[in-house]
Amino acid sequence: MKEAKILLEITKCFLWEKDYLAYKDVDEEKLYQLAKMNHLSNFLENWIQKYGKLEKIKSKIDQDYTTQIVKDTNQNIEIERILNTFEKNNIKTLVVKGVLMKNIYPQNYMRQMCDVDILVQNTDFKKATQVMKDMGYHRCHNHEKHLVFEKFPFMIVEMHRKLVLEKDIIGYEYFENVWKLCVKYQNYENIYQLDIANAYVFCLVHILTHFKFAGITAKDILDVYLYNETYKDSLDYNKLSQIFKELEIQDFAENIKNIAYKWFGTDDIDELDEIERFILGGTNLNNNVHYSIGKNNGKFKLFVKLLFPEMKIMQEKFPVLKKFPPLLPFMWITRIVKDIGSEGLPLKTRLNTIKLIKEANPSDIQKIKDIYDKLGVK
Repeated sequence: MKEAKILLEITKCFLWEKDYLAYKDVDEEKLYQLAKMNHLSNFLENWIQKYGKLEKIKSKIDQDYTTQIVKDTNQNIEIERILNTFEKNNIKTLVVKGVLMKNIYPQNYMRQMCDVDILVQNTDFKKATQVMKDMGYHRCHNHEKHLVFEKFPFMIVEMHRKLVLEKDIIGYEYFENVWKLCVKYQNYENIYQLDIANAYVFCLVHILTHFKFAGITAKDILDVYLYNETYKDSLDYNKLSQIFKELEIQDFAENIKNIAYKWFGTDDIDELDEIERFILGGTNLNNNVHYSIGKNNGKFKLFVKLLFPEMKIMQEKFPVLKKFPPLLPFMWITRIVKDIGSEGLPLKTRLNTIKLIKEANPSDIQKIKDIYDKLGVK
């Protein structure tokens, strides 16, 4: 993966305003697609303008770069507006993920942010929903974990009920009483953020959850590197190690940090190993299906689990089960009927997953399982 190493080198140069190298025989199309997939295409702007040969690729990267700056500017204005409005309405709010991570980059526009993530205290959730509507946001999705609001053209806000669901497996109990892990955000009275240590714990838990169910990118690895560099004098690594051990993600946390420093904390990057190529190549539904088959000891068990989730997962979607557990079979049927009646995504995703389960072969299952095991994904 020649272009993968080049992408990482260009990213470092863009971050720290270092001189770029003129690489020979670069497949600019492949480099761009790899950067796009890893949410780093705007990092190619200076290099492509100096050394690029294909005008169509220059144009795409220039557009990505310009769009990112415009999007970042709009997001910053809207984030401040939302937080100020929530503050005025005494809505207890926690800001997480990209809103905070942007601040550890040399320039915060460098960090692409698909959506804005906030968590609102349960007792304030109804009021916060109305406030979002009053600010011109349209509620477009209602998930177990969050409500999704949109405002054209750049704003997507995920308003969370919980940071971690029980079905996510890792971190549910740790972040269940999240407010005790928080400190005030900036000069606000009602707006909070996780303290430095727990923000890093959540970063790793979130990356692990995404790796298992959706996939991660080089942007996630860059977050880990910059967070450690920014707060290396404030983080208690012995305490973090104990927390990771209790959460049973110590190996994963260590491996991800090692990869982060190999990619972004060294002058010359050694050859990429199997795990690094796997991350840069884009983890996807197919890979996660292979892993899940291996984890669940066979296609049939995963198929059953997909159609008939266990009680704790169903309770997140259907709270009535917490009071009336015997209704579980009826809720399974309700869930399937809702998927069939939904517009596209839930049903298509489930049918696609079933298709991938049927087509999976043993060698691919074992290969993906070995990669996940080596990285420390349990």
